[in-house]
Amino acid sequence: MKKIVFILCLLCCFACSKTSNEQSSTVLSYYYWRTNFDLDEIEKNSLKELNVKKLYIRYFDIALKGEQAIPVRPIIFNQQPPLLEVVPVIYIKNEVMLKEHLNTRELAEHLVDFISQINEKNNIDSQEIQLDCDWSLQSRDHFFTLIEELKKVTDWKISSTIRLHQVKYASKTGVPVVDHGALMYYNMGRIGADTLNSIYDQSIAKKYIGALDDYPLRLDYALPIYAWAIQIRDKQVVRLISRVREKEVEKLKGIRKVSSNRFVVEQEGMYFGQLFEKGDEIKIETTSDVQLKEMIKDLYEVTDKRPQEIILYDLNSKNIIVYDKETFKEMANSR
Repeated sequence: MKKIVFILCLLCCFACSKTSNEQSSTVLSYYYWRTNFDLDEIEKNSLKELNVKKLYIRYFDIALKGEQAIPVRPIIFNQQPPLLEVVPVIYIKNEVMLKEHLNTRELAEHLVDFISQINEKNNIDSQEIQLDCDWSLQSRDHFFTLIEELKKVTDWKISSTIRLHQVKYASKTGVPVVDHGALMYYNMGRIGADTLNSIYDQSIAKKYIGALDDYPLRLDYALPIYAWAIQIRDKQVVRLISRVREKEVEKLKGIRKVSSNRFVVEQEGMYFGQLFEKGDEIKIETTSDVQLKEMIKDLYEVTDKRPQEIILYDLNSKNIIVYDKETFKEMANSR
């Protein structure tokens, strides 16, 4: 009898331990940030290989047209999304929140209505929406009021992206009353002609993450796997060109590599859909496998709180093929 009781206790402990581990485990998710939803085989395979259960899909932006806040560049679904949980993400330009007489109730109703139309048309059943807005001290009240109005007109869960400065200076910037946040662990510096990486800089990040442990909102981590090219002329930034990597530039005639991530244009021409003059420079910014692991290590060193999700920005075959999938899995399994 004692043996039976002992075995039952062991089984119970094992079950509880397993449940606890499952609850505390971190899963991988993706952002999808294109205006046409159309997955290729590499992207579909990545969803399966990483056991992704949730996609954060940018549905549209909200911008000002005259005095009116309107949806801009709404997504078009060229194919049905996989059988995953879809979270519509709405990027709200700060100019909207700065509008003096903004009708937040009307905006909330329009947001819910437009999201519902997209969902209905594409047979999507969402349980959550995410707001992406880099609110300032001047726009904070409108943004926070919009969240409260959304709660009145929908039962969806509401999450919000959170910038590093909004964590460090939470007492000034405020904390949105949402279900959870997504810490944007990228875009840390000024986009410039210098040698710094504006996407990720460990020295900059460490100046902000010390406040994470005291931040009252549950946070998931959004990490960068994207790249871009910066066109430079006379030491001034001309433009930013998304989704361009070193290997693509190396293949081009008329462009010479001068360092690990810098090139000089020796022949005027159209590159990546833009006109480049002779003497222009191209600076490539991105992150490596080593840096992704470094990010998780640094974050886990400053807080015992573990994210429920690590959200990779963004789902694109150009990004996926650059990284070792084991790096992503290792990040999720870190403790």
